[in-house]
Amino acid sequence: MKILPFILPFILGQLTAASRMPPIRQIFTFPNNTFIEDIAVRSNSDLILTSESVPTLFSVDPTVSSPTASALYTFPNTTGLSGITETSPDTFALVTGIWDLANTRATSLAVWAIDFNHPTPAIRHVTNIVNSTIFNGIAAVPGSNKLILAADSAIGAVWRVNISTGSYEIVFQDPLFLPIDTTPGTNLGINGIRTKDNFLYFTNSAQNIFGRVPINRFGAKTGPVEVISSIEVPGGHYDSFAFGREGSTWIATHPNDVVGVKADGSQVDIKNETLLLNPTSAQFGRGSAAERRTLYVTNGGEFVGNDLVNSGVVSVDVRSL
Repeated sequence: MKILPFILPFILGQLTAASRMPPIRQIFTFPNNTFIEDIAVRSNSDLILTSESVPTLFSVDPTVSSPTASALYTFPNTTGLSGITETSPDTFALVTGIWDLANTRATSLAVWAIDFNHPTPAIRHVTNIVNSTIFNGIAAVPGSNKLILAADSAIGAVWRVNISTGSYEIVFQDPLFLPIDTTPGTNLGINGIRTKDNFLYFTNSAQNIFGRVPINRFGAKTGPVEVISSIEVPGGHYDSFAFGREGSTWIATHPNDVVGVKADGSQVDIKNETLLLNPTSAQFGRGSAAERRTLYVTNGGEFVGNDLVNSGVVSVDVRSL
């Protein structure tokens, strides 16, 4: 069949769009009103999931045919959990608080540690954070098993917490970390953070940027903040993210997207209005080669009436992108 020249670009565009819609599989869906916020992955491939609307830390084995969610621990004097990061092999730090979800702020913030190097996970309270209203994403300082960094989305700051001593302080602030307003939707500045090599990478949900800043072995800033990309999804908002192969980064993006930022700054948008429902975070699996190629994305869910439904975790095959 002859293809008219003016039709060819349209067809090629459609093929390109189709190639960017990789397989997405539902791993587990939580009961209503379970807002899944962040994800970490153990070396045994188990996914560790936090929820800002319930005070329980969950574990899901994605390698079985019918995954279920196990309750690892329910934290006292809190309504939910936010960021989580691995600080040493099979030991994780996480943040708890009493959350005002409508305004994305908290009281009674605390940092805890959970150590899986025991027959029963060992839970340890690290410290209470008395002078912040939100610790969002957290990340371990490269080369340290004691220091973590925490994103303060309200004041545009990065805090450092010593999980051995419980001491904490602001280590640096920057205008590129700030929110742009106080209303919901614009009041989340620096959000997801991860560390890699000697850099802290971050998203700013209000300013809709992804960037990085060089840091030293104490987590202190050693150079200027650099913007890597600005969002290209109309109406979208960057959240947390995972590092992929060949310098790529995969960013959970509200309301229905995962955005891949390549090493050259180009972007690819994975959109799915059924299986990507306010994505909040992402991590690649661990263990087998297949797991290491699998991107796991957490969903905050969507409101149906007064209920938040379809929160959970999905897998996304990004190998062809």
